[in-house]
Amino acid sequence: MSDSEVASKEALAAAPKIWRHIVQANPAAAVAFVNRAPAQQAGEAVFSNRSDGKVDVYYFL
Repeated sequence: MSDSEVASKEALAAAPKIWRHIVQANPAAAVAFVNRAPAQQAGEAVFSNRSDGKVDVYYFL
């Protein structure tokens, strides 16, 4: 995960919570993203595998 993705997620935590979307390179990167501070709680992240091997991540933040 890039430093800009980490900074972006931390900045979004201060805004009103809404569903957001990001594409990650693989399942491990997707899991690492939702577990970075602030970690998502139960029901706040949904994953969908893409045909190109990447993972769509929908997260509530």
